[in-house]
Amino acid sequence: MGFSAKRKRVVFVTRRMVMGGIEKALISMLESMQKDEYDITVLVMGRGGELIDEIPNHVKVKCLYGNEKSIIEKIWNYTKRGNFINAFRIGWYTVLAKKAKTVYEQEMYQSKMLPIAETEYDLAIAYHTPASFPVVYVMNNIKAKVKAAWIHSDISQYERELQSYKNFYRRYDRIFCVSKFAMNKFVEVYPDLKGKASVFYNILDQKRLNLMSVKDEGFNDKFDGIRILTVGRLTSQKGQDIIPSILMKLKSKNYNIKWYCIGDGESRSKLESMIKKYDLEEYLVLLGTKNNPYPYIKQCDIYVQPSRHEGYCITLAEARAFNKPIVTTDFVGAREQIENGQDGLITKFDENEIYSAMENLISNKALCDKFRSNLNRKSVNTTAEINKIYDCLS
Repeated sequence: MGFSAKRKRVVFVTRRMVMGGIEKALISMLESMQKDEYDITVLVMGRGGELIDEIPNHVKVKCLYGNEKSIIEKIWNYTKRGNFINAFRIGWYTVLAKKAKTVYEQEMYQSKMLPIAETEYDLAIAYHTPASFPVVYVMNNIKAKVKAAWIHSDISQYERELQSYKNFYRRYDRIFCVSKFAMNKFVEVYPDLKGKASVFYNILDQKRLNLMSVKDEGFNDKFDGIRILTVGRLTSQKGQDIIPSILMKLKSKNYNIKWYCIGDGESRSKLESMIKKYDLEEYLVLLGTKNNPYPYIKQCDIYVQPSRHEGYCITLAEARAFNKPIVTTDFVGAREQIENGQDGLITKFDENEIYSAMENLISNKALCDKFRSNLNRKSVNTTAEINKIYDCLS
């Protein structure tokens, strides 16, 4: 038996490698795993995405829908090979999926359309939001000795959709949750699965973040005031839509500030309209997606996380790693990262509360120094979490 045959086979199933916290956390995990010990595959639902090239070279990346660019091409390829049963199956379930009345029903047909994976794995992981196709695919289409599902978010936000997935979660061997609060929310919805659930913090490598923070330039606009930064996809969940009205109030006090947002998403056009409406073009800068946001995090003066809901929030952890004075909303997992009043400020998702907290930091240098000092004493390094993966395979 050759050396490679002894390696444990691990597969992660996710959607697309777009710029997001889930995808960044996955890359950190892949980088942490010992490549000599594990044969790792990532199955994606869709090709592309800003982070696809960040996946380590030793990891195999495959599209679970195959290499064909369309269903027609897939059917034709099976037909040419004389595999009429598969060709018919794909056509039939594609039609049913298009007629499905719910996303869950559509996913069930998609699962039936796809073949059972040929490789048998030691560990298969559904690595996406709790109510999504990877949860179905790992259970129905992959053979593995151990199957684990990842909970990245506050599942009370998905409670209605999750009812359909209940029987899938009951069949998983392990349920990993990215924070204690995320686990508690999961157990509230699925009390009978308490024994399977455990916390697995997103892997953060402090050494790597420091190296990345000096790799690229960062801010280049010569601004000499207070730089405020928010990082995350531009979506309702992340709460950037509350920024313009808060910034208007702060500007009315004549503070020398500029607020930058890194990320892109469906809320961009709405934000651009608000920036124009409030004449904030000079003061609220949408930087777009940055593959390396760490120079900006290192160089900013205050970090703000205005999310409506999160599971753990990896960007908040990254801001902590650079000892930044932080204002964050009180989402699931925030209090596991920030001690309110000691190393950051936690507020409700409320315009006036966020404004007051930010004004406090902007006008109180001693408070900022206190937060930096206290954060500097804490370790954010979570590389040891990878041992929980190894435990699944022992």
